[in-house]
Amino acid sequence: MPRPMPGLQPGDPAAVLEEACREEEAVRGRLFTGGSLPDGADLPRLDISGCRFENCRFPASGLQGFSAGDTVFTGCDLSGCRFDGGYFGRVVFRGCRLTGAVFQNCGFSNVLLEDCAAGYARFNDSRIDRAIFRGCRMENAVFTGAAFTKTALEDCMLSGADFMHARLAGMDFTQSHLSGACFEVQALRGAVFTPEQAVMLIRTLGIIVRE
Repeated sequence: MPRPMPGLQPGDPAAVLEEACREEEAVRGRLFTGGSLPDGADLPRLDISGCRFENCRFPASGLQGFSAGDTVFTGCDLSGCRFDGGYFGRVVFRGCRLTGAVFQNCGFSNVLLEDCAAGYARFNDSRIDRAIFRGCRMENAVFTGAAFTKTALEDCMLSGADFMHARLAGMDFTQSHLSGACFEVQALRGAVFTPEQAVMLIRTLGIIVRE
């Protein structure tokens, strides 16, 4: 989890992040409370470390190549943001709105997503290592081609989620809701399901069971 950063300096997220992008400078040890980026802001390759974002809004922002370490996002609206090719290390998303956010081809290490709304979010082709998804609503989220290692799913809603071509060995789905989720047979080896979930998967795969 994020390492504490004492003495965070307050700032306006739009002003600080726009200047950092323009000057190609890293953002370190800042506290952002409220505030919003302009709709559809384009701020690629931001480098963030040791920061806290509280109740900030980044509506549909282009944040490709975003890099964050030891950072906490609380109550933020990141709906529709594009983080393609980004990296998140020791980062917490708590009570955030991530609906439709794009995390394609991202790296996640020691990350917590807790009580987040992430329906239709895209995590395809991402590397997700030692992450915890807790109490998240991720209906119709896309995890195609994602590689999971030492990752936990705790009381998550994954109805309609797409796990085709994902690497799922060791993943425990027993605490999650999987109605309508898509899997392929090869990816299921080593994953853990309840008996009820297993029956649902058999039906989803088109297998007919006769007594």
